[in-house]
Amino acid sequence: MAKTIYGCVIVLVLWWGFLPSGASANHESSNQPPVWTPLDEAERLAIMTVPGGMVLVPAGPFLMGSDPRKDRAAGPQEFPQHEVYLDTFMIDRYEVSNVDYLVFVLGTGAEWPQFWRESPFPEKMALHPVINVSWYDAEAYCRWAGKRLPTEAEWEKAARGENGPLFPWGDEPAGWLKSNIAHAGSKRGVTYPPLANVYRYDKGISPYGAYQMAGNVSEWVSDWFDPQYYQRGVNLNPTGPEMGELKVFRGGSWHEDPEVARSAGRNGGLPERKSYLTGFRCASDDGGVGAVKN
Repeated sequence: MAKTIYGCVIVLVLWWGFLPSGASANHESSNQPPVWTPLDEAERLAIMTVPGGMVLVPAGPFLMGSDPRKDRAAGPQEFPQHEVYLDTFMIDRYEVSNVDYLVFVLGTGAEWPQFWRESPFPEKMALHPVINVSWYDAEAYCRWAGKRLPTEAEWEKAARGENGPLFPWGDEPAGWLKSNIAHAGSKRGVTYPPLANVYRYDKGISPYGAYQMAGNVSEWVSDWFDPQYYQRGVNLNPTGPEMGELKVFRGGSWHEDPEVARSAGRNGGLPERKSYLTGFRCASDDGGVGAVKN
């Protein structure tokens, strides 16, 4: 009896070996992992729900720059205050978050920013704005997303509206409920910055509905930086100098005084600069997906 069973097993094995290749599934194949294989942490974070959308900034004039009679914190690079006309454009409602940037990294193989680890970051940081990205990184992300970096003029109009208030919410000083900006007596280290989620501070949104255009992180824009550019009198859809050494970033950060976060404030950095103070948001010439009209 034992010999009979043994013989049947041999026949079965031989018969199985002659089956066509498609007649059985290879459940150990690396091309088809078992359905119970857990997602990698990066993949799990990448499918999180992230607040998004863009806001409409309608065509028309606005006051760009500063009037030193009204704004004592203004510097000469903000003079003269002048009227600028911009065509309609869209700008991201929120700063680009770690999750947003993670999707880009996974899709393109781009380098992970500093502060990310192999995991790549704790879930509590998922909706913080991405930091330690160069101007080139920001530009590449926006292009990948079918958008672009805003011009300096677009950023400023989106932040303050038409009539030149000091901050997105008006002329009142920055308060704890309006922005993530350093205040007197605050203790802020840089082991990991005390950033806020991109959808926080709804009491400090811009006239068009954009969040955190003062504080949290400063934001790259497309223009080269020229401290005397306003004196050239370019008043129709200005895009900045044709060349330069530094790129403009706007809006101040969590680690800087409120004066730095004024809507007219201008700063410049090398395009390869990567800072724990700086992130970005994107813009578009048309509505795009998820646009919101205010």
